[in-house]
Amino acid sequence: MKRLAAVGAFVIGGILLFAIGLFLIGSRRMMFGDTFRLYAEFAEVASLENGAKVRVAGMDAGEIEEIKVPAGPSAKFRVRMRVRSDLHPIIRLDSVATIQSDGLVGNKYLQIQAGTERSPIVPDQGTILSREPFDFTDLLQKMSNTIDTVNTTVVSLKGEIDDALGSITDTAATARALIDDVGVDTRAILASSQKVSADLQTMVAGVKEGRGSLGKLINDDSLFQNAQKIASDAQRAMADVRTAAGQAKDAIAELRGQSGPIKGLAGNLTDTLTAARSVMADLEDATEALKRNFLLRGFFTRRGYYDLDDVSVDQYRQGVLQTKERRALRIWIRGDLLFERDAKGAEHLTEDGQRRIDSAMAQFVKYPKTSPFVIEGYADRPTADDRFLLSRSRAQLVRDYIVGKFGLNPNFVTTMPLGREAKDSPAGDTWDGVALAMFVPRAAL
Repeated sequence: MKRLAAVGAFVIGGILLFAIGLFLIGSRRMMFGDTFRLYAEFAEVASLENGAKVRVAGMDAGEIEEIKVPAGPSAKFRVRMRVRSDLHPIIRLDSVATIQSDGLVGNKYLQIQAGTERSPIVPDQGTILSREPFDFTDLLQKMSNTIDTVNTTVVSLKGEIDDALGSITDTAATARALIDDVGVDTRAILASSQKVSADLQTMVAGVKEGRGSLGKLINDDSLFQNAQKIASDAQRAMADVRTAAGQAKDAIAELRGQSGPIKGLAGNLTDTLTAARSVMADLEDATEALKRNFLLRGFFTRRGYYDLDDVSVDQYRQGVLQTKERRALRIWIRGDLLFERDAKGAEHLTEDGQRRIDSAMAQFVKYPKTSPFVIEGYADRPTADDRFLLSRSRAQLVRDYIVGKFGLNPNFVTTMPLGREAKDSPAGDTWDGVALAMFVPRAAL
């Protein structure tokens, strides 16, 4: 009986000790307290394990429950932790989690810094910021790399210093040799200067005594008198020239007078020019009549609506040149690729712009030269007058270049200032630049 009581007491004591131990372990791991869960992400976990401590502002606050392995190299380890609820108010969204160790070689734990008042409290199951762990191995590697770099730099600098010292030595030797050479030259120059000074003194003394041509010129009065006589003769000659010039002026005035022959010649020339102008006007009227004659009208129509210069902007926009017998081929070029402004603000065609036009003309030169060719000018400016003037100037610059370089017949080439409205342009309904348009017979296509 006593033996059974002892065994029962032993079993009951063991159960109590087991319960007390279980309670202590659970209390240590906060299994019976109120907790909440947080997450943090790290590229490296630095030997952090499940069950490691979690500290908040240095206070034991929980443990690591799970470390989720990333799906790929670019992803991060996701650490789930359980933290005491009474520390929840000081863990904010700007709190930072770091992996640290107890001492130099102690166990790893997770440290969470307290957040700031202006940041909201992190929610349950929320994710806080993290900072990658510090690894002494990386530090040692960086120190080793730094030492290698310093050694390499020292060796390099030593060689450069040796070269610099050698250059300084060579420069000093060269300077010494140069000084020696300059000293010799200086002494020779001084000796020559002394000789020149002595010769100059001898020459001045000879001039004063009347020796030589210069001495005679200075000391002989007859030479001065001859020079004075020559000056008087020159003055009389100039007076004769002035008289002759006056007579010539009078003669010219007489020729230009009302009764002079020049007046009659000018009148005849004026009458001749008036008659020629009248003849040219009659010839122009006759030509226009031929253009509209039913026998020749087809020729002029195929040539380009009689005269390309007579085609207005409105007629051109209505498609007067694009008939059933002709098809329009058009190449668009932006203005900033063709022109640049000079100091006065005027545009001119650049060399790069000329090359672009040459490349575009390569598409047209294979078609008949009698095809109407129109350089359309466009300008995107605030006012209508600015758009007209600039578009006309751009088209004229390109026309002059094309006619001059490619030898086109000017009668088949014209310009068309179209402002900024450009239907079917690469930019939509507007354009800023030029367009090269050739109306090619469909048979040539």
